[in-house]
Amino acid sequence: MKDHKFTWFREFLERTSGIVITKEKAYLVKSRLQPILTKHDADDLNALILKIKLQESSKLAAEAIDLMTTNETLFFRDGYPFEALKHHIFPEINQKKGMSSPIKIWSAASSRGQEAYSIAMTACEAMSNAKQRIQIVGTDLSVESVAFAKLGTYSDIEVKRGVSMGRLKQFFRPVGPSWVVNDDLRAMTSFDEANLVSNTLPGQMRRFGSFDVVFLRNVLIYFSIEERRRVIDRIARTMCKGGYLITGAADFPEGNISKWERVDVQGQRIWRLC
Repeated sequence: MKDHKFTWFREFLERTSGIVITKEKAYLVKSRLQPILTKHDADDLNALILKIKLQESSKLAAEAIDLMTTNETLFFRDGYPFEALKHHIFPEINQKKGMSSPIKIWSAASSRGQEAYSIAMTACEAMSNAKQRIQIVGTDLSVESVAFAKLGTYSDIEVKRGVSMGRLKQFFRPVGPSWVVNDDLRAMTSFDEANLVSNTLPGQMRRFGSFDVVFLRNVLIYFSIEERRRVIDRIARTMCKGGYLITGAADFPEGNISKWERVDVQGQRIWRLC
C-alpha cells in the first residue's frame, strides 16, 4: 500500500467516522480490507482505495468504514454501569418524576446489541413496569452490527460472556444452537444507524425525545481530542438537563460547550449534565 494512498484513507476514515488510524496501524488497514479485494475486483489495496476515493458515498466506501470499526463487546460489560442504573439512576428518576414516568435511554455505539439488551434486562430487574416505561435506542455506525442487533440472536458463547444462567432462562429462549432475546426485551429496544461525528446527529436522535441516560462507552478512545469534544456536545444536545452520561472508565466528558458534574457511584464515576 503506497504511502499517499494510506494517508488519504486515514483522512477519509477520520472525516467520515471519527476513527483515527496512526501510521503505525497500517497493518490494521491491510488486514481488514484485504479480504474484500476480490469481491470488488481490485488487484491490490491501492486499487481498492482509489475506488473508494472516486465514490466516497458508495456501498464499497460504507463497507470499508464498517470493516474498520471495532465491533467487539459483551453482555454486562464492566458491571458497574448497570449497577449504577439499578441502584442510583432509576431510583433517582422514580423519586423526581414518579414511578410511572417514561425513561429514555440511548446506547450509543451499541455494536451488536449486547449493551442495549443488558440495559433492558437491568430495567426489568429494577422495576415491575419496565416494559411500559423504558425506551432504549441502540445506534451504531456499522450497518452489519445494527442488523445483527435487530435479530437479537446470539451464540452460546456470546450469551455466556456476561449472562448468568438465571438471566439466560428469564430473558432468552433457545432456538437450535442459538439464544434469542424474549419479547419483553424486544418491546423495550430499537436499533438504528447513526454516526457520532455527524452534525445531523442531534436532530436524528431528538425524534425519540430527550434522553435521561446515555451510554457512550469504549468509543471516544478512537477519536481525536477535538472530535471527542464535539461528540460530547452533540450528545448533550439530545439529553434532558440532569441526565446521566456513562462513559468508558478512562473517558472524561469534556465538551466545548456542555458542562458535566461528576457523580461517584460505588467507587466509579458517571456524569450528570448541568
